[in-house]
Amino acid sequence: MRALVLTASLGLAFAGLFVGGVAADETEDIINQASVEEYHSYLRVLTGVDPVPGTDPPVYLTNRYSFYDEIHVAAQWIYDHFAALGLDTSFHEFDPAYGPNVIGELYGSTRPEDIYIICGHFDTYHAADQHNAPGCDDNASGTCTAMMAARILSQYEFEGTIRFIAWAGEEQWMVGSLAYVADAWAAGENIVAAINLDMILHPGFDNHDPDPDYDLDIEGNNPSQWLAQYLAEQYAAYTPIDFEVHNNPDYVSDHWSFWQYGYDAVGLCENTTYEIWGGSNDSYHQTTDTIDNPHFDWDFALHVIRGGMAGLIDLAGLIPPECPGDLDGDGDTDQSDLGILLGDWGCDDPVNGCAGDLDGDDDTDQSDLGILLADWGCAVGP
Repeated sequence: MRALVLTASLGLAFAGLFVGGVAADETEDIINQASVEEYHSYLRVLTGVDPVPGTDPPVYLTNRYSFYDEIHVAAQWIYDHFAALGLDTSFHEFDPAYGPNVIGELYGSTRPEDIYIICGHFDTYHAADQHNAPGCDDNASGTCTAMMAARILSQYEFEGTIRFIAWAGEEQWMVGSLAYVADAWAAGENIVAAINLDMILHPGFDNHDPDPDYDLDIEGNNPSQWLAQYLAEQYAAYTPIDFEVHNNPDYVSDHWSFWQYGYDAVGLCENTTYEIWGGSNDSYHQTTDTIDNPHFDWDFALHVIRGGMAGLIDLAGLIPPECPGDLDGDGDTDQSDLGILLGDWGCDDPVNGCAGDLDGDDDTDQSDLGILLADWGCAVGP
């Protein structure tokens, strides 16, 4: 039998745990893993600042035009990124003249037939010289959001299936996403919601002074308003940025493709389609659309990413990890569990087991107490 020795310092540790022993918000913990530094690491490759990893001799992406070789190099790098995360990764080939769509899939555990998508196109456009089209805002910004979201969310388990998708052919009027959604519809897939990001770095206006607004535009059609309003709630809860919800079927990017087949989808954008076409962003489809553009707002972009991820986490149904210190089975580690452990202190029963045994060695002692204290405040219940 092992004696229970509670020192004064241990007693103070207990007292500290009882004050404010509420688990941190799981969603906030997850979305705060997104950082500008990681985001930049992807953007630097897609915009040709850094070479594509694994290429020898080094390949720098001076463009990602839908019909040039570089888009295939970019697609392979995105594919390799998804695959390295353990996602079920595939190319969706829709036309031999184009680069492919790239899909990374995280299967849901309890309702895998329900599909949630976060996406952005990775092709570029510069009419004057398609060989020189860095496309940082349009739209490495959206593609790299999907890549970072994949890296973070692939660590977790969800009820529904999440797909991280990089689209090709958007600049030719959404041909890549339209082909993909058509195939999904023909297969009878239940795409519950799609969140598409296209240009999120430049919320200001180059053609107005002062800016008429400085916010995120959440673009939906009428059937998708539930999703647009839901995401607005996530941005209000988890970010400081302003936003505006739109109900307009003419605000187009790859989310538009989902609308054509009756799926609900929203677009997240720095300004509305017509504002961008009207000149709000001087670097749109220009060689100045680079990572060092002084007009890009990286804090704004990070909040756009985090808010979108928050929505996806809740929609897909995060399955939180179990609490290793949860002795009473109520989904958290708190005073009740401590009471069980202390009440069972000194138990040593390899036949029947011990109620406070957390480490599986058939007794209840300091080792079990250490596990419980390290897990204090964990809460995975409703």
